[in-house]
Amino acid sequence: MKILKLKFYQETACYKKPFANKVAETYPLPPYSTVIGMFHKILQAKPGEYFPMNISIQGEYESIFSNYQNLRMYKGKDKVTAMPRNVHQLLNVNLIIHIQAQDETIDKIYTNIVNGTETFTLGRNEDLVRIDEIKILKNIQEVEEVEIENSAYIPEWLAEGVEGINYRLNTTYKIKDDIRQWNKVNVKYVEKHANQGVYKTIQDEDGDNIYFYLSNIEHKCIT
Repeated sequence: MKILKLKFYQETACYKKPFANKVAETYPLPPYSTVIGMFHKILQAKPGEYFPMNISIQGEYESIFSNYQNLRMYKGKDKVTAMPRNVHQLLNVNLIIHIQAQDETIDKIYTNIVNGTETFTLGRNEDLVRIDEIKILKNIQEVEEVEIENSAYIPEWLAEGVEGINYRLNTTYKIKDDIRQWNKVNVKYVEKHANQGVYKTIQDEDGDNIYFYLSNIEHKCIT
């Protein structure tokens, strides 16, 4: 299984928290479901089609601000209503995303991004993404007792002894009775200046830590 590494930049972004109705609050980094959804759009997945993948998310933003917007919301299946709300937005977001998947899936994502002509978004439709770097990793290694050098989601299975903000993030879903039933994963959001480390993880050839949310990963890159 190959691992693809990407570096994203977004001038502004809102990764809206579920059930944040009075104020559209944002996560500090995009949740796994949002990133998985972006990759499935790049893969041109058909409705109901899922490509298994493992994701690691880390990055920074410069500041957070509020924007007053008129947002549309669904009430029931068909009724749409609108109301003004404060929307929290992140400014100058830089992300490092690692994705592990079957070789053909990684190759297709790489090809569709490099040769793509469409605009990429992450979060809302207006949250444009600039892809600053994309490469298939040639080498990774297991490391022990390394510092957390970028703010990151650290999954529960890696976060022993690590302090941070607890989140229960959506990953994938199944449709039951026309309703999405989400699989979730417990993580800690740890900021880089917290002066903390993890006891054991993997690291890419550039020295960036990888925090895959699934623990059943292959510690070998094949190119």
